[in-house]
Amino acid sequence: MAALGHVKFAVFICLSLLTFIYSDQGKHSRFEYKHSFKGPHLVNKQGKVPFWNHYGSAIPSEDQIRITPSLKDQKGGLWAKTVTEKEFWEVEVFLKISGRGRVGGDGTAVWFTEDAGHPGPVFGSADKWKGMGLFFDSFDNDGEQNNPYIMVMVNDGTKAYDHHKDGIHQQLGGCMRDFRNRPYPVRVKIRYYNNILTVFYHGGMSNRDEDYELCMRAENVQLPKQGIYGVTAATGGLADDHDVIKFLTHSLTPPLSSEEQKKKQLTEEQRKKFEDQYEQNVKKLDDQKEEFQKAHPEQKEKKQAEEKYESVYERDVRLMYEAANAIHQLVMKLHGKTGELAKEVNTLHSVVSDGKGKDQGDGSIRQEMNTLISLQNQIHSIVKEQQERRSAGQDTNVLNNIESNIRTVLENVSHLVTSAQLKNTPPLPPSTPACPTVNCVSTSTLLMCMALQLFVGFGYMIYKGHQDQAAKKFY
Repeated sequence: MAALGHVKFAVFICLSLLTFIYSDQGKHSRFEYKHSFKGPHLVNKQGKVPFWNHYGSAIPSEDQIRITPSLKDQKGGLWAKTVTEKEFWEVEVFLKISGRGRVGGDGTAVWFTEDAGHPGPVFGSADKWKGMGLFFDSFDNDGEQNNPYIMVMVNDGTKAYDHHKDGIHQQLGGCMRDFRNRPYPVRVKIRYYNNILTVFYHGGMSNRDEDYELCMRAENVQLPKQGIYGVTAATGGLADDHDVIKFLTHSLTPPLSSEEQKKKQLTEEQRKKFEDQYEQNVKKLDDQKEEFQKAHPEQKEKKQAEEKYESVYERDVRLMYEAANAIHQLVMKLHGKTGELAKEVNTLHSVVSDGKGKDQGDGSIRQEMNTLISLQNQIHSIVKEQQERRSAGQDTNVLNNIESNIRTVLENVSHLVTSAQLKNTPPLPPSTPACPTVNCVSTSTLLMCMALQLFVGFGYMIYKGHQDQAAKKFY
């Protein structure tokens, strides 16, 4: 039996959804700007919302309207100035209800009533209204722990709202949702179409439009055919900030029936009649243009003179084309400069690479020169030392050793000079014929000759000293 009950309930829900879907098909929606508001620049220079009146603690700003601040015993409201004449409609309201405490109060209400409200005890508006009120009740007056709660109450002007029991027995329908301190504004969409009242709720946990859920739905609801929209709020011992971000209104018009469509369709005779009237009017207009041109030839000349100059549209198009062409030319010049810069960079890279090779070659030559200089200094010191020994009367065998060492040094120097010449001489390509030899003295040859002269001079001095020393023995 329990399973059968669940199946019946599921079938009922499906049929209700299908009825809801097909009942809303084919309607035409139109935005009603005189019954809507949204930011930014929500208020005018006088600090008022266009097409709306506010009272009490309501404070309009650039991007929202604070109906009540988080102060105790505050009441405020906002009502449209004009009466809507559309029987069916849809309202989408964006609300921000926030407070510091765990429990808030009292709440906010969205209205559609026959007359504009004024300050009163029902969430900031008067009691015994005629129309619909959607209440966001934050405080649990009856202690049943069923708040925050969203409920709809329809009043015919004779009922007084039961505050002590939160109107639980007077509601047309509702849902229990926590709408306080949400990260995004909570939304409620109220749709009244074909005497069916539907309320959708958006919890404000995201900013996506598709996150609406069904809160309540009621059929055979009789609301005033003409009414005024409003938003009110109130605080008591506990207080919240009640802000309205947007109020968007659309009128819903049922599609035309087949009979109405047939009535609006033109017959063949009517269509032909209208076409004839149109042709006659066009011909009459052309005749009037010709008569005017004949009566005012200066206007024709003026028009011809104006045609010689370009119009505002042509001038704008020309300027846009010239600007685009100038940008294209600039880009092409930049492209050419970039190519030239790339070539210079490559050239600089090759020069630096060749410079490194030359620096390496010059470094090897410089190293060889330093070697020759050090050898020369060593020879000079050795010769000086041997002169001192010869003056002291040492043996002549030492002189022979020195002469052999000098020959070895000369051979080493000659070897170094020859290797330096081979390194500095670039190889000839195989296809190029050999160049004729020219008898020129190179730097290495000059250094070798200077070294040989120096060694010969030192050798002669040593030999001369040896002869002088031998001659002294006979005296």
